[in-house]
Amino acid sequence: MKGAPKDIVRAGYDALGSSYREHFASLHRERYATWLRKFRSHVPLGGRIVELGCADGIPVALELVKKYRYVGVELSPVQATAARRQVPSGEFLVEDMTEVVFPETSLDGVVALYSVLHIPLDEQPALFRRIYSWLRPGAVFMAVVGATRWTGTAEDWIRSGTTMYWSHGSGDDYEVIFREIGFEILEQCFVPEGNLGHTFMLLKRPIHHRGQRRQRGGDELKRQAKNPESK
Repeated sequence: MKGAPKDIVRAGYDALGSSYREHFASLHRERYATWLRKFRSHVPLGGRIVELGCADGIPVALELVKKYRYVGVELSPVQATAARRQVPSGEFLVEDMTEVVFPETSLDGVVALYSVLHIPLDEQPALFRRIYSWLRPGAVFMAVVGATRWTGTAEDWIRSGTTMYWSHGSGDDYEVIFREIGFEILEQCFVPEGNLGHTFMLLKRPIHHRGQRRQRGGDELKRQAKNPESK
């Protein structure tokens, strides 16, 4: 693999621009509408929400700014610039989602659809713990994560000359880490896409603390990152 994973991801999305959204628009249109309805049913009107990996702002930011105080976090400056143009009432930050900072218990919801998949697997548990800390008790985290274990790159992704990087565990792996962190799983389902697929998860930070959170789930994902074939 040539280059650091996040540099590959940033360069890939910079190069793709709006062609990324256009490529997947027909596949995801109904799914995104359904997922956003689920998300809105758990978030109070006017709540503060963050989307990690917002791309060019369509369709998620464009929909959520209508009812919420929205902040989008995006690694690609090109995508963030397009988002500011297309969703001028949103706030967009060009930052690494593993480094961005929000105050504890300050958010009513977090969204990360297909974006965490671009973060190296061994960095994901720490990110999920931080997301948990940002959420108010009773707030939700909606994500699309991996369904099978795999880390690697693809050449000529969507458009000739574009390289992209992914890293993810299985649906079972993510269930372990989320439960160990303390999330309540409201919904978990497989999202078929051709011969492969992903895992949709709607999670909640419980209103009542359930005791000391453990680290085992994070350790398991880190182990899988080092040995993706183990089970």
